Amino acid sequence: MLEEVNFTLVNRRVNPYVQVGIALAVGWAGMLICKIANIPNAAEYFAALIAIVFFCLLNTVVSLAHPSFFRYTVPSYYMFIFLLAVLLLSARYASGTSIWDLEIYRMMLVPIVLFYAIASLLVRGLRMLYEAAQNE
Repeated sequence: MLEEVNFTLVNRRVNPYVQVGIALAVGWAGMLICKIANIPNAAEYFAALIAIVFFCLLNTVVSLAHPSFFRYTVPSYYMFIFLLAVLLLSARYASGTSIWDLEIYRMMLVPIVLFYAIASLLVRGLRMLYEAAQNE
């Protein structure tokens, strides 16, 4: 199945660094909309979490196209931590409120991180099983 799909565009252009750039643009655009529309209750954190979930989904799906765990998945974890830090600090700056004062956003952050860690490992495991079955 994976042989039928041409992943050359994905392999060359949609690496974790590009994905982080796209997610940062989505997050900052959402924060800007929240600021312009004067949405209360620190909605900038919601925009940041939307961008983080977008990165998680995009990165997990695109990782199917990459055969190397160490060249794609491991740098993706570092980029995920970088994305979390930048977007949460940006949301703090934009809203003026700490995430530690907003229990709902802290509670949403934990499942997102767990989802990304588990889903990316499961996808890599599926890729490994597919390659092992293909070689036999």
